[in-house]
Amino acid sequence: MNSLAKKELIRDVVSTQLPDLIEEIERKVDVSASRTSSNQNWVQEPRARRDQHPNSLNQEEIDQLTGLLLNTEEGAFEFAITVLKAHGMPIDYIVLELIPVIARKLGKEWEDDTLSFADVSIGVSRLERVIHKLDYLFQANQLERQQDKSIFISGCPGSQHSLGTLIFSNFLTFCGWKVHRPKQADIESITYGIMSKEHQAIAISVSTLEQLEQLPKLINLLREKSKNPGIIVLIGGPLYNKAPDEFEHILADIKAFSPEESVQKLEQHLSQLEKNT
Repeated sequence: MNSLAKKELIRDVVSTQLPDLIEEIERKVDVSASRTSSNQNWVQEPRARRDQHPNSLNQEEIDQLTGLLLNTEEGAFEFAITVLKAHGMPIDYIVLELIPVIARKLGKEWEDDTLSFADVSIGVSRLERVIHKLDYLFQANQLERQQDKSIFISGCPGSQHSLGTLIFSNFLTFCGWKVHRPKQADIESITYGIMSKEHQAIAISVSTLEQLEQLPKLINLLREKSKNPGIIVLIGGPLYNKAPDEFEHILADIKAFSPEESVQKLEQHLSQLEKNT
């Protein structure tokens, strides 16, 4: 299928499955926003105002997007996101709010046995692809926020998906952190990342019991290799969210359930350290 035919197919899928969503977006967005093509109109609002953003989608619209992510032709979800952007949806809302909500919805439906592992894997891969395509715009819009705070974020060695760490990275970028992630979640890449720069913190996402068993050894290794002897270690991820009691023996500075909680605890921890110096 040539590119023109594929584009027409995707347009047909979207117009069939998302007419109400697109109509609602057009109703919500100011006319002036829909007329501009400048990426500067996607510059982020302060976090405190995002929850009241007039462009934010309701649950029914999010459900429609999730269905589009899972049940349509390849590329249709990406086209829907393009529609959102074209109608003035702020990129920070898409990256920090919409995609995390859809990711949590996938996880909940898997836990409830309404989605198969294969469905979830397809959905997560498509979400990752969309974030990677948006990321350069998001990062560019955050340059003025950057402070002298550096963090290294990774899944445990052997992690299959990077969506969770990618979402967390963007939350920290929004809050002014310089974020570093390995290209692959293997011990060599993670160790190199810790040794190559002095970071204030490291965050590790844990997905499986096997990873949890190796976690104490991994934390000790990274503390040993770190250029910062007082590096802050933060632990979270799918397994911690599901079974936090299993992590009682883990000697980490911070344990958190969500990106928002992680950022808050990191800032509090840094503030306390500054007071003690």
